[in-house]
Amino acid sequence: MTIKLMPVNTTYEPFSLEPEYVAANQGFVDHVELSQVRHFLDLACGTGTVSELLLEKSPAAHLNGVDYDPVQVELSAERFRKLGYEVRVGFDVTEDYSTGKPVLAFGEGSCADLPFEPATFDCITIANAIHIIEDKKKLLADISQLLKPGGVFGFNSTFYSGSIPEGADRLYMDWLIFATEHITNKNKLLEAEGKPTIRRVRGTTRRAFTNRWYSPQEWTEFLAEVGLKVTSINERLVELSERSFTYVGAYGGLAEVLLSGYPVDEASEALQAAAGPAMRASNATVAPRNYLEIWATKS
Repeated sequence: MTIKLMPVNTTYEPFSLEPEYVAANQGFVDHVELSQVRHFLDLACGTGTVSELLLEKSPAAHLNGVDYDPVQVELSAERFRKLGYEVRVGFDVTEDYSTGKPVLAFGEGSCADLPFEPATFDCITIANAIHIIEDKKKLLADISQLLKPGGVFGFNSTFYSGSIPEGADRLYMDWLIFATEHITNKNKLLEAEGKPTIRRVRGTTRRAFTNRWYSPQEWTEFLAEVGLKVTSINERLVELSERSFTYVGAYGGLAEVLLSGYPVDEASEALQAAAGPAMRASNATVAPRNYLEIWATKS
């Protein structure tokens, strides 16, 4: 028995650079007029893909990015330094410019504890991440407080009621089955070699599927409760190539949920290895997923 192993990059960076991912998020930010924005707040900013798309809409705007993962924060900062921006690490909200460009700031922190003054931002976004926030209603209330009157809030997510296209259930089920088999087979090899096996320890990481997937109507009601009126709801079909699907599997933040309890590196390796076989078992040429995109305005 042999196990095919591939180098695993567990950061979000490889997937965030894929054309399908960039195009999906480009469509998200294109839904609203952002040219008059002067202060953006990009929550769960990851490697800065959406932050860059936002600044393309309003090049003179300042932007604060926040992510709980210090690796992602550094990747974002490095991305914009290469683009010629001065980047500060932390949570300063600045009006400064350097070499003709607005100064940006990226900070490591939780969306549940945002250290900003009320009515600071014209636009707040949380792309590809709102589904992982445990207390979503508190997050929305905090966002409403941080927005200026007339400010806009937008999010997108592939984890909502309706996110799996009809007929794609088998693909995603096979993905988890094959990933689990990958770990099982690897353990057999480790046992044969007298080495420690990969153990699954419950309660050490976030449990899979504990966060409920809400419908567009439910999201609309939640937003209304905190004074945010929905102005745009869109559902976008995104079709991932096998390479993109493999990069998704390698991302540690997803792996620790889908294969909760396993060491993240092992879970990422298993999901990465299982992506292609799962697609072929389902005779799929792409991995389809629906994106929900919602924009709202503060009353």
